[in-house]
Amino acid sequence: MSIIDSRELDMMKTFLDLSLQRHGTVSSNIANIDTPGFKAKKVNFEDELQAAFGGGSDQLPLSRTDERHLPIGENVAASVEISSDPGRPDGNNVDLEEEMVALTKNNIQYNLGVQLTSKFFKRIREAISSSRS
Repeated sequence: MSIIDSRELDMMKTFLDLSLQRHGTVSSNIANIDTPGFKAKKVNFEDELQAAFGGGSDQLPLSRTDERHLPIGENVAASVEISSDPGRPDGNNVDLEEEMVALTKNNIQYNLGVQLTSKFFKRIREAISSSRS
C-alpha cells in the first residue's frame, strides 16, 4: 500500500465525482427551463456515500488487503430522481430558484472537497519534505 492509496483519498475522489454529476444534472435542469414537458431531475448521493464508507453503522470499516480484492467505495452511484412536483401548463416543472439554490449548495460542497483534497496532498508534501531533513 502506497501513501497515495488511502481510504481518505478514495472518499474525496468519490465525493468530487458525485458532486460533478450533481452539477451536470442541475445545469441540465436550468438549460431546459423552457423545454415543454421537461421534468426536473434531482441527484441524491449523500445516503449512498455514507453507506459506502460505513457511516452510521457499528461495523468495522472494510479494508482492501490485496489488490485482487474488489475496490471499496469506488462504485458509489448517485440516485437520479425525476421530480414529480406539479409543473406549469406546458408540463415543465423546473423551478429556477430551487435549481440556483441547489447549484450554489453543490458549488460550496465541491469547493470544500477540493480544499480537503489539497490539504491531504499538502500533508504528504510536508511528510516528504520533513523526511529529507
